[in-house]
Amino acid sequence: MLRRFAKDEKGSIGAIMMLGSLTMVGAISVSLDYSRMNGARSSLSAATDASALAAAQAPEANRQTIAREVFDANYRDSADLTSFEAISFKRGNDEVMSVKATASVKMTLSQAIGYSSAPVGATSEVVVGNDADLQIALVLDVTGSMSGTRLTDLKASASNMVNTLFSRLQRANQVKIAVVPFSEYVNIGMDNRNAGWVSNAADYTTTAESCGWVKVKSQTIWQCKDVVTEFKWSGCVGSRDYPLNVRDENYGNKAVPAVHNVNCTTAMLPLTAIKTNVLDRINGLAATGNTYIPAGAMWGWAALSPGEPFNEPTDPQRDTKRYLVLMTDGENTISPSYPYHNSGSVATANTLTAEVCANVKAAGIQVFSIAFQVTTSSVKTLLTNCASSSDRFFDATSATQLSDAFDAIARQMTNLRIAK
Repeated sequence: MLRRFAKDEKGSIGAIMMLGSLTMVGAISVSLDYSRMNGARSSLSAATDASALAAAQAPEANRQTIAREVFDANYRDSADLTSFEAISFKRGNDEVMSVKATASVKMTLSQAIGYSSAPVGATSEVVVGNDADLQIALVLDVTGSMSGTRLTDLKASASNMVNTLFSRLQRANQVKIAVVPFSEYVNIGMDNRNAGWVSNAADYTTTAESCGWVKVKSQTIWQCKDVVTEFKWSGCVGSRDYPLNVRDENYGNKAVPAVHNVNCTTAMLPLTAIKTNVLDRINGLAATGNTYIPAGAMWGWAALSPGEPFNEPTDPQRDTKRYLVLMTDGENTISPSYPYHNSGSVATANTLTAEVCANVKAAGIQVFSIAFQVTTSSVKTLLTNCASSSDRFFDATSATQLSDAFDAIARQMTNLRIAK
């Protein structure tokens, strides 16, 4: 009987198929649960990244609280959180914010082969490594097309950036910011009316005598009268003759021409370490006029220059990094006729924009550019080339993307980066 049993092959294929099916089910179970673990790990990693970035920006006393609040707001996975740790420490000259978290992922089909749960973990480290002094010029388009919600969005985004920079860099005078609104011209402020580098800035009137034969009560008589011409200066300045209109030099002997009776927007604010002054100037922006980008770029450069016209002092004992942030919502629409900007050659204005940008970068200033709801590809190309590198150009098509752009720029300026 035993010999007959040993030789009996009936049912062997069924047994093999059963074993194969069990193996296949196990493989599918492990694959599906492994996919769930990867999803939980990705969610955990995204939450620790957000947590560490937010905590690194906060004052040291609040970092652990901020880290946990941001983590909880971002971790949406169903996996059970089993541990959370947020600490800050020094690594060489860098300040590091570390967030670690682990979670337990419940198995589904894998329970059939003996696995009820599996652990996943994530660690994020954010480094703030910039101990340099920062000097920043915010060159902001306030032309007529920026009126309404665009201007509101700009004010909110730029203000958030200012608050971020001042909160991250807390050493006295470590960050100084200039605000340079531009449209057709730049307003350098009435305080500079008598500056030695400004010409023809005073309000004045001229009187001339006009004479001729006129008829008065049926009689023709020779009559003379005064003709008065009035000029009013509101702070606007025009372009110096080329090539000085694309160079930051030779400001002596009343070199900068004042222009009268023209569209002039909010006055620029030279570099200051007083945050409230910067925020007040941003909140006071008003939109008017046409677009001439070189005017804004030149005065942003001038604001960062250690020499004239503003003579901003720098500490020779400290590393100083200079940045120009250029934001516009459109293309050049006018060009200079020297000193006024009332010609219509867009090509000339674009060429001058490119020259100014190249010269600013050659002077050692890092340039960021933002296109805000710009639809013209040539303008985006112009702004991309203006930036110091392609990753320093931002194409913002919405208010959210504009805010993200200013935030990303602040992170780059402070070297806030995810190191792990």
